Amino acid sequence: WAREAEIKHGRVAMLAATGMIVQDLYVFPGFKDEFGSAAMLKLHEKAVLQGSMQQLLVWLGLLEIISGVPAIIQTLNGSDRQPGDFGFDPLNCSQNPDTLARRQLTELKNGRLAMIAVGGMVHHYLLVGRGPIEFIQNIPNFKDPLPPF
Repeated sequence: WAREAEIKHGRVAMLAATGMIVQDLYVFPGFKDEFGSAAMLKLHEKAVLQGSMQQLLVWLGLLEIISGVPAIIQTLNGSDRQPGDFGFDPLNCSQNPDTLARRQLTELKNGRLAMIAVGGMVHHYLLVGRGPIEFIQNIPNFKDPLPPF
């Protein structure tokens, strides 16, 4: 149970961390018409008021039921299913057990790092009101961080 949840939360955190960085670098066409220049938590509030977060809740909840309930049933029945394995292997990593083990460990470690990173980026945004890339670009003396002598 714990490993399944850790892998799932790690995968979501990796997507979230990527999204937090991408929204500072690129704006999708038509986005400014709907949300303006809102980012991170301000964007969340606008999306909740607009109703798009309710749609996400419904569709992701349905996906969770379709994929998660069979996984739970298999786990409770004592199958040999590995945590986080949904049979999706487009790179055929499972053919070589050493490659599979290495990639699983990499995914687990990157997921743990992403969970910490998302928490840090959200709290940083709450403190300074800027996304990660926006903050780095506006650091005073970014080109020369040392003070003049």
